[in-house]
Amino acid sequence: MIGKQKKGRGFRGLLDYVEQDSDDTLIGGNMFGQNARELAKEFKISRQLNPEVERAVYHVSLSAAPDDCIDKELWKEIAQKYLNKMGFDSNQYAIYRHSNTDNDHIHIVASRIRLDTGKVVHDGWDYLRSEKVLREIEKDYGLFQVKSRDKQQKTPSTGQVKRIEREQFEYDNGLRQTPPEKSIKQKLQQAINKATLDNPTLPLMIARLQIQGIEVRAGFTRTGKSKGISYCMDSQAFSGTNLGAAYTFNGLQKHLGVDYQEERD
Repeated sequence: MIGKQKKGRGFRGLLDYVEQDSDDTLIGGNMFGQNARELAKEFKISRQLNPEVERAVYHVSLSAAPDDCIDKELWKEIAQKYLNKMGFDSNQYAIYRHSNTDNDHIHIVASRIRLDTGKVVHDGWDYLRSEKVLREIEKDYGLFQVKSRDKQQKTPSTGQVKRIEREQFEYDNGLRQTPPEKSIKQKLQQAINKATLDNPTLPLMIARLQIQGIEVRAGFTRTGKSKGISYCMDSQAFSGTNLGAAYTFNGLQKHLGVDYQEERD
């Protein structure tokens, strides 16, 4: 099972998108609304609890492997388990199923603002936590085991994890004014992950990163063969290998779906 997470500002636009086709079915959730207009209006309840939050929208898509047969009820159960394990146990959410293609998948639209406290759900290390939850779900329900990208992505050290957890605790309890700061390495990994979601060409991926202030250097031999790729952010440079196998020149194509053609690019 493959999961992709995004955070956004507007509920209505996302809801219109996930129910754009007649076969895109609202299959569950914990809300009364039955369409995009009604749900968007209802999501205002949680928004009003913390109006200072700009990106209150949490969007997750979960895709089943081709050989997995998941019916509506099981999808609902999987979605609820996923949300609970990711910390969304007191949040508004709606589940849409897109089953009119070969890629059976669901979209979860949720509010990042908790109904019980009005606080935003902690999102530190959300990609790694999501991968762990998905592997647990695959095991619990006997689904096809997908290889996690964390095998191809260098994970934080134990010291970094403890620092983040300590700073998050301090922030949640009013002992710190700002949330934990992510490392440059993690910021680069997340920026590259986001820039490659739609399988772009290599030049387009590089352009997207440059807009964010990330310098990308790719070296080639006279025959056009790759000599490697590196990334620089805030004067700190990392080779693709330093970030993980998915961020090397070949890894971008193999693991992240970047489209590179020597004659064209």
